[in-house]
Amino acid sequence: MSEIIYVDVLVAVNIFVTYLLLAASSFFSAVQTKRWRLLLASLLGGAASLLIFLPPVPWWLLLVEKLLSGALIVWTAYAFGNWRRWLRCFTAFFAANFVFAGLMLALWLSWKPGGMFYQNGTVYFDVSLAAFVIFACLCYAAVRGIVALLRRRHPGANACQATIHMLGRSITLPALYDSGNTLTDGFTGAPVIVAELDAVRSFLPESLLGFFGGAEDLALLPESEPWRSRLREIPFHALGRSGLLPAFRSDQVAVKTKRGTTRNLQTIVAVTKDSLSDGSYHVILQASMIER
Repeated sequence: MSEIIYVDVLVAVNIFVTYLLLAASSFFSAVQTKRWRLLLASLLGGAASLLIFLPPVPWWLLLVEKLLSGALIVWTAYAFGNWRRWLRCFTAFFAANFVFAGLMLALWLSWKPGGMFYQNGTVYFDVSLAAFVIFACLCYAAVRGIVALLRRRHPGANACQATIHMLGRSITLPALYDSGNTLTDGFTGAPVIVAELDAVRSFLPESLLGFFGGAEDLALLPESEPWRSRLREIPFHALGRSGLLPAFRSDQVAVKTKRGTTRNLQTIVAVTKDSLSDGSYHVILQASMIER
């Protein structure tokens, strides 16, 4: 019995699925990217779905095609950066694909739902829009749930320690390496890390707590303040929010990981009043501080 496949439905469905997989990959890898890149990469995923019209291909040829198209989609979605970051995104994308494809295949083999066709690693739905959106979102939630469970069981995968040095003072705090944090100082190009105000409060001069708490303007601080020349405000944009974070240029930030200690001179430390975690870490490091 022949299967009727509508090209517009096929491409639209796979664009939507690719976008969900990339969103899950971002969560899995903790690498953030621009939305236009995700949309462009999703279009490539929709185009790749046209392979469904080919006769069934050997598994090894399908694997090669999936690796090549996946590499292109990941490069489009996250740019290249460096090999370590790219491989992290690539692995996360295929992990999300593996879970999602497994759910699709299990459904197809178990119930053979009408309007669903699976061939050459591509799934086709000729079902109502509401039913498809609900099912795809459930699969996305399943992927997110599995990743969250893995993170809970292995919370220290990206954990390390950061020691901030400034004018004879130092403080050591638990930190998280985030390859998605590429924040840099627009004037010097120095990497910017983010620390919780409550965690560094005892480290900061009492006279500057108003500035770091957002209650005092930088221009109003006295020139005689020893930290004055080190202070600045860093623009940020994340999760739909934007603004300025009070910050200071440190003498050094030493990062201790399982592989050893790296020392980063004159790193910018931005201070936020928000909590960065459930208490497992108080500092988010910048990607270039470890990825070298």
